[in-house]
Amino acid sequence: MTEMRIGLLLPSIFGSTRYLKNRIFAPLTPAVALADKLIEKGHNVFFYGSADIKTKAEIIPGDRELTDSDPFYYLFRYRDPQEQKYSTLEIIKRDFEYDLTMRAYDDAVNRDKLDIVHAYHDFGAHYFNELTHFPTVYTLHDPLPQTKDTIEYHRLSKFTQHNYVSISNSQRKGVIDLNFTDTVYHGLDLKDFEFENSPEERLIYFGRVLEDKGTDISIEVALASKIPLHIATSVANANKSEGFYNAKIAPYIDGKNVVLGGFVQGKEKSDFIKKGKAFIFPLRWEEPFGLTIIEAMACGTPVIAYNRGSVSELVRDGVTGFVIEPEDSKNESGFVIKKKGKEGLMEAIGRVGEIDRQACRKHVEDNFSVDKMVENYEKVYKKILGIN
Repeated sequence: MTEMRIGLLLPSIFGSTRYLKNRIFAPLTPAVALADKLIEKGHNVFFYGSADIKTKAEIIPGDRELTDSDPFYYLFRYRDPQEQKYSTLEIIKRDFEYDLTMRAYDDAVNRDKLDIVHAYHDFGAHYFNELTHFPTVYTLHDPLPQTKDTIEYHRLSKFTQHNYVSISNSQRKGVIDLNFTDTVYHGLDLKDFEFENSPEERLIYFGRVLEDKGTDISIEVALASKIPLHIATSVANANKSEGFYNAKIAPYIDGKNVVLGGFVQGKEKSDFIKKGKAFIFPLRWEEPFGLTIIEAMACGTPVIAYNRGSVSELVRDGVTGFVIEPEDSKNESGFVIKKKGKEGLMEAIGRVGEIDRQACRKHVEDNFSVDKMVENYEKVYKKILGIN
């Protein structure tokens, strides 16, 4: 095996204890799993991120003065207090990111400490990459821009030739063509997800409570099916849209038919998921990779989801759950269930007993393990570095 020196760049303030508390920050879990497994395989990994991140890799920490205090931005002194708070936070986020990104490229170019930089959640790296031409690969976590009149399009259009990794094949659809090296699916450390073959009589939903996630549709079909829905989410404002929550979610929470729980992680998350008869996930947006989908299947819980984004890549229709065409879909359903929208979801709930929960677990073991993810990233690194 060729040992590599890898700089994993996750320079977000949301990796810090203060900002991560009760927040769902999806890139963190797979990034730490990637770093730890790369270390186990004999690579040298330098993790550029918050000092609070727990990993086997060597942490190159970000500036604690920016994450652990409340610096005042003098130029905003006359702004409305709420606007001042939000605008200052955006500047803190950028300064934290650029400082860590600069350290990564200083180690790479001036200190000969790295062979490759893997930017896992950062845009500023593109500018350093362009200036230094140091081998760099970018894992994209957001959808590609769908129109050219967006900042996202303007940004990416400057760097189409850089090396990208998509987290699903569906993620590549957009109005811009990028230099994709490969698609690498997220992977789970399966010891963190306990399998259960005898769930309780409940449906589950977990993750952010937003209109894009279709949480209100989950509630509607659960009530219609007369099976309780248990929801686990964070109380942090970033994880729920107040207007949507107050109008479409809160009125239905009664502690019996719709039960709202708090943020779950670790064993608590595994215990919540494995009790579910099915995970209901009627997305309204093209999600590049639903981490909750593979977490559910890892516990043996079938997934019932709309055919948006990566869903049909992650769920084996009729084997690990059911994929349903949304009501507004113009596609003729090629899936097991032909009905669309809520009618399709209802039929799927009624047929969920047809799904073998062992098959759900095995599907994740075969396709979405951390070992599989790391193996595929090693191939990407070697391809970029020209290593056979």
